[in-house]
Amino acid sequence: MGVCHCCLKETDQDFCRACSKALFGVTRFHATLDYSAPQLAFAANGEVKRISISGAQTKFSVRVENKKLVDTDCCGTHILKPTLQSIYENCEDAPANEHVTMLMARKIFKIPTALSALLYFSNGEPVYVTKRFDVVDSGEHAGEHLCQSDFAQIAGLVPEKDGDDYKYRSLSYERIAELIRENVSAADVAVEIFFRTLLFNYLVCNGDAHAKNFSLRNTHENLEVYNLTPAYDLLNTALHIPNEPSRMALDLFKDEGDFQTKFYADNGFYGVPDFMEFARRTRVVEKRAERFIRQTVDAVPAMEEMLDRSFLSESGKEKYKSSIRDRAKALCL
Repeated sequence: MGVCHCCLKETDQDFCRACSKALFGVTRFHATLDYSAPQLAFAANGEVKRISISGAQTKFSVRVENKKLVDTDCCGTHILKPTLQSIYENCEDAPANEHVTMLMARKIFKIPTALSALLYFSNGEPVYVTKRFDVVDSGEHAGEHLCQSDFAQIAGLVPEKDGDDYKYRSLSYERIAELIRENVSAADVAVEIFFRTLLFNYLVCNGDAHAKNFSLRNTHENLEVYNLTPAYDLLNTALHIPNEPSRMALDLFKDEGDFQTKFYADNGFYGVPDFMEFARRTRVVEKRAERFIRQTVDAVPAMEEMLDRSFLSESGKEKYKSSIRDRAKALCL
């Protein structure tokens, strides 16, 4: 008996029926693709196909056709992300890392996330697949794209004006929370979700949660109303970049150059006082913020159990567990 390549529950197929239907629209889907990454990257005439490269990782646009994922330059419904470049440590673990991290966020922390799974190319290499949430998959608007803007776009940031590292340097998480309140009608709910996502990213050592990895989108029902998109690009970057210079991709506070909590001044990293100060500034109810922090720390045993069932290598599982235990200690000091 194996486990579902999406939810990690026991199944005698590659996917349980529910996950196969939710991800691919069919009740039976195979986890092994008919092609390799190089075959996907090059057309039959030898020309390089159009692919998207974001940060360190190549991305391929695909769609479901005859119960299989086929590459496409337009109308893509899913995104494939192969392993990281070999310059990163544990590069083969990257797809399984992102898959289990996204799953933990959705199942354990109840954070809305993009649906995802772990697949394999024909040569056995792992590949992460995620279903696009900006494409309507049913109803009268099926196939149409929703309007989505990340917070670098919302803030008007561009590399020509703000530098090549604009997505890391030009915004703080506090400023993103302000932009949520300026653009989302149900702002209290959205800021709470954002706060919980930051806690999760801190716990799982996601050092790449930059301004372009948070977005808003509208709906066809009301084109003027925007909400947070499901979370995406969640992974433990410490598995691939040991000794990262910062524990978070962005500053927590917009005035961090002039302000530090006593905890941060004494320890050099964020702890409960910092997140409670963030909650106060962003108007998250204090008692709810305290409960979210407590739930985050208490979730470690459930996370370790899910890691044991994941497709990570044995060394990857142990490194992941060690890193979240370290962050949980930081939140308990």
